[in-house]
Amino acid sequence: MIVSSANIEIEILTKYHDYLVSLDYVLNQIQSMKTIHGGGFQYEIKGNYSYSPIQEISSTIEMKYADIENYNLEKFCEGVYNLITEHLAAIHRMMYQEISNATTKTGNVVDARGKGFSVDLILDMLEKIELTFDEDGNPILPQIHMHPDAWKKTKNLQFSLEQTRREAEIIKKKKEAWYVKKRYRKLSYIN
Repeated sequence: MIVSSANIEIEILTKYHDYLVSLDYVLNQIQSMKTIHGGGFQYEIKGNYSYSPIQEISSTIEMKYADIENYNLEKFCEGVYNLITEHLAAIHRMMYQEISNATTKTGNVVDARGKGFSVDLILDMLEKIELTFDEDGNPILPQIHMHPDAWKKTKNLQFSLEQTRREAEIIKKKKEAWYVKKRYRKLSYIN
């Protein structure tokens, strides 16, 4: 069997890309698959539909001819690394822009009104979204994505007793709504 060098190069780039994605704090959590279709994404907002087309991402790699001619592997690896990290950064920008567009279209935006991130803001966001629950009835809470500098300012937020009660009430209402919407369920009751 004859293996072309182009196929080997593509396989190396694919493996390296997959490795860098596995190290990425966001993209490594997203299950993905390759699909070929001409459409985008459709959102339903209170009976109205909104369409978001598929976005295109491209990256380039530049190398000096002398580096190629002299088999400068260090420069090649540096170029491949820069290519893939640029590609991953573009995926991040596109993904967060798409999330922002979808939340704006669906009305799931909470305005902080110029204030910093707070527990009350977290609870306001929690009220806006749909929650699901595991088999034991525990909520599957969403992830919060923020810039590392913002995280440093907010990681030590503490819930007051009143805020803890509000959170419990929100989760209770969400659980009731979730049980009502559950299509296939065994006989169950809400605690």
